[in-house]
Amino acid sequence: MNLSQLTAQVAKNVNGTHTPYDENKSFIVIPTDSKRYQSVLAEYVTKESVRYIEVSSKICDESQIPDKLFKIEKELTFAKLAIKEGYLQTVCYMDENMNLDLATAIINEVANFADEQELAITGEDVF
Repeated sequence: MNLSQLTAQVAKNVNGTHTPYDENKSFIVIPTDSKRYQSVLAEYVTKESVRYIEVSSKICDESQIPDKLFKIEKELTFAKLAIKEGYLQTVCYMDENMNLDLATAIINEVANFADEQELAITGEDVF
């Protein structure tokens, strides 16, 4: 299953929307537990000749990061917090051939955690 197929299936599983950007990137908008929506970017990344999928969702601008946030990262099972391209983001890595139910759970965790923290930090639904 390629990236676009995988993200389309995940979007269908969570009643979200899928927008392929190109053959290496896709966006999913996921309805979250708090009745909001969170955008997730899935893109192919290659390091040391190994191709995998990086899944990320923005939380806030780097300048807005509170010190206490990293204490709650331990609540994550599959993802981690990262500062990437000037934004605090929830990030995880996946294989394109992984089980669809697992991929759905992982992407859901990324979206829901990012949305919770975005609301807590910014009070808005920006991303």
